[in-house]
Amino acid sequence: MTILLFGATGRIGPHAARALVDRGAAVRALVRNPDRAAGILGAGVELVTGDFGDDTSVDRALDAVDSVLLLTPHGPEAAATQLRLLGRARRAGPRVVKISGTSSLITPDGPDAGRQHWQVEQELAASGLGYVILRPNAFMQTLLPPVAATLQAKGVIRNPLGSAGISLIDCADIGEAAAEVLTDPGHDGTTYVLTGPAAPTYADIAATIEAITGRAVPVADVTPEEMADAARLRGASDWEAGHLAELLTRFRAGASEFVTDDVKRLIGRDPRSVADFVNDHRSDFTAA
Repeated sequence: MTILLFGATGRIGPHAARALVDRGAAVRALVRNPDRAAGILGAGVELVTGDFGDDTSVDRALDAVDSVLLLTPHGPEAAATQLRLLGRARRAGPRVVKISGTSSLITPDGPDAGRQHWQVEQELAASGLGYVILRPNAFMQTLLPPVAATLQAKGVIRNPLGSAGISLIDCADIGEAAAEVLTDPGHDGTTYVLTGPAAPTYADIAATIEAITGRAVPVADVTPEEMADAARLRGASDWEAGHLAELLTRFRAGASEFVTDDVKRLIGRDPRSVADFVNDHRSDFTAA
């Protein structure tokens, strides 16, 4: 079985690649920079040099593959890019596993990123291809670097969600879940909503860091707009900053508090917790 990864070198792709290699699948990735990709993905992944906008390289990557992971960077053109790739996939005929986003936001009248995911999901369901949709909630990796960096630089954690919880999920668990559905057509036609095992508040996350590192972790309440302004100062585009503000506003209203058992159903174990993640990255959270 040969699996093609679009978006192989981001937060999820390397975990999916390793899980697929461990399962004995032949793994291929479309990459812009093969030297960089080789360092990220390691041995066992066939690299095809190309670009999402280059049909020739996309078709070369799609040749004789059984399943495709459809994952592209978010942005104002995300839907257009994914629909272009989906069109090329329909010519080749593989199964498609799409990584979307927070399930509660994927509606025809949701925020822009959610609307884009909804549009692509509708096209995928009507494509005639075997397909699975994975809707992971917010990534646990967003605790690094923004939260950890602010803690190290200013000694506090900024909380844009008030008293709302957020069921963060580790990208490693998303990668394992993706490997499962990419290699088993029995999942076709299903949408899985992936979350962590609980929905801690920022105060809960701070208490977890305190318990593991032994340092005091005060929490400073901020607004979604203040987080967006800070992102702009770090170089975020207007779309990215606006997306962040809109996302955090929805999360602050409870849109990310849901918890499912879909990860356990797919990978046979409980998803990793915030405590697991902080333990793995203890040095990033420990006082210098």
